[in-house]
Amino acid sequence: MGGVVAEQADFLSTAPASRKDRRIALAVIVASLLIFLSLAPFARQPLPQVWAFIPIYESAIAISDLVTAVILLIQFNILRSRALLALACGYLFTALMVVPHALTFPGLFRPTGLLGAGPNSTAWLYVFWHGGFPLAVISYALLKDRNDAAGQAGESARLPLSLSIGAVIGAVVGLTLLATVGKAILPDIMMGNNMTVALTVVVSTVCMLTLIALLILWRRRPHTVLDLWLMVVMCAWLFDVALSAVLNAGRFDLGFYAGRAYGLLAGTFVLVILLLETGVLYAKLAKLFEAEHRERMREAKEHRRTAAALDWHANRERLFSAAVQSSVDAILTVTLDGIITGWNPAAEQLFGFAVDEAIGKKVEIIVPDDRRAEAQSALARIRRGEIVEPYDTVRLTKDRTPVDVSISVSAIKSGEVVGLCAIARDVTQKKRLDRLKDEFVSTVSHELRTPLTSICGSLGLLMGNAAGDVSEPARRLLSIAQSNSQRLVKLVNDILDIEKLQSDQLVFKFRCVDVRSLIEQTIEANLGFADTYLVRLRRDIAADGEVWVDPDRLAQAVTNLISNAIKFSPPDGEVVVAVERRGENLRLTVRDHGVGIPSEFKPRVFQRFAQADGTDARKTGGTGLGLSIVKEIVGRLGGEVGFADAAGGGTIFYVDLPAFEQSRPVDGASLSTPALKEIA
Repeated sequence: MGGVVAEQADFLSTAPASRKDRRIALAVIVASLLIFLSLAPFARQPLPQVWAFIPIYESAIAISDLVTAVILLIQFNILRSRALLALACGYLFTALMVVPHALTFPGLFRPTGLLGAGPNSTAWLYVFWHGGFPLAVISYALLKDRNDAAGQAGESARLPLSLSIGAVIGAVVGLTLLATVGKAILPDIMMGNNMTVALTVVVSTVCMLTLIALLILWRRRPHTVLDLWLMVVMCAWLFDVALSAVLNAGRFDLGFYAGRAYGLLAGTFVLVILLLETGVLYAKLAKLFEAEHRERMREAKEHRRTAAALDWHANRERLFSAAVQSSVDAILTVTLDGIITGWNPAAEQLFGFAVDEAIGKKVEIIVPDDRRAEAQSALARIRRGEIVEPYDTVRLTKDRTPVDVSISVSAIKSGEVVGLCAIARDVTQKKRLDRLKDEFVSTVSHELRTPLTSICGSLGLLMGNAAGDVSEPARRLLSIAQSNSQRLVKLVNDILDIEKLQSDQLVFKFRCVDVRSLIEQTIEANLGFADTYLVRLRRDIAADGEVWVDPDRLAQAVTNLISNAIKFSPPDGEVVVAVERRGENLRLTVRDHGVGIPSEFKPRVFQRFAQADGTDARKTGGTGLGLSIVKEIVGRLGGEVGFADAAGGGTIFYVDLPAFEQSRPVDGASLSTPALKEIA
């Protein structure tokens, strides 16, 4: 259990900072800077002397920093990081330093303060306080990449904890005595409520330490979440010192109050994040304990079931073993716990593990690390009695060589599911041939596009009498050549489109699109094509609405459906393009009145180069790619495409897309479909 918890626990000091974390931290810094810049010109503005502000402010600082120090010390006890110990000591130092600072504050408890303080004691304690914490942050930044303490995780942390806490207490006591009992040896930095020139020198040193801490934190990469928030703290710390000790005129002016407000923020930033982290870790821990309890109960139950089932199926296993020995496919049986119980010779040949090396081992011996979740998912679905469709994946041989395989998984039942049988077929050669085929088609298509475009353009010029009058027989030949060239250009373009879609190279530019306007424009663009086939185009828009799509790609998909319907419609036929509301979706339909789709061809309608009838395809000029492109585009748009036989003859193709209020992403990071990641 401890190992599981350790793997799950992501502390602020170890969790890498994400892009979202950086944006939030930067936003806080920018907001703090803007507020600082707006307050700086008025820092010397006198304000009422609210004496209650001092104890309230310093009590809040003491409590906040003390809780932060305790949480960091607890994390040190777990991680044994010297960097965390140094940072925890810094927060403990600030929590303790505010006590003598409050006690010696002139006029708060006594006119000259307690502890035998002089007129400069409080100011010097402020300097010690605000100079000591940046030193602790610098120590943290310099130590955070060292792993020497992590290797001593088994040793007691009591001694370094005791020594560190003692050192902090000693430093606080010593600095307090220096500022009170030894006040005579320190130069004057305050004259009543006003500051002296000497204070500027001392405070400049504090500011320099703060800037050094910020710079070292920035340069020590990679950044953790804790690093980011410490940089935020250092910025607030710098604004605190600047407002309350540099830009203001003395105590109880605007800079005095505003600077301490920044100091309080600096003390609470990390605490809030640590408390949130602690809550998350406790929630994870509770879930892990609950999951472990359920898993143990399930394992015990499954173990009993498996033991009984294996005894009952002993003869059946022997028959199975005999039946699969001569199979050319690798066949293995696995318990619901993922333990291999059957391993045929074909599996030996494919994976390189002998029978005695595989039986009794976890099936993960042939599963790559990045495919573990996939294998576990298949096991979980088998346990639930679900069907696992055959799928292509990657497995490992004994020498850790990846092998492309096609896997068919089925449940082994004895009244209930007791295991699974997997058939692991090598498809490396098939995938290589597929890649070669795709590369060949792509290369040929690219090489054909330029000359074909040139040929089409030249034929168009000839038909336009650019080279002089053309006789009618020659014009007919040119028309045939131009028509066939245009068909070839369309075929090449379709091939390139389907290649880009399947390789994720086609960019989708999403925006809100009015469906009625898009359909009307698409119909207008296809009227000339419909006239060529003597087919009427009619719209039937029963519902208005908007969708979140790439309008050009959606128009391309609808155009393919319309042109397909036109080509397979009889002369004087009609193609109807309709829009209707279906629950949360808008459905776009294209209906023709042709002969319909043969039953045997329906399963292959959306496959590449699929055509119902070669003769019919030649008559209509089809390439067999249009519907495949439609399916790919609609899938990337987050919709679904399908078809059905139309009443009275013909076919209805439909595209379902989520209406805009359902499909619109909430922000740049919460996108509802894979295609939305490609917004340009």
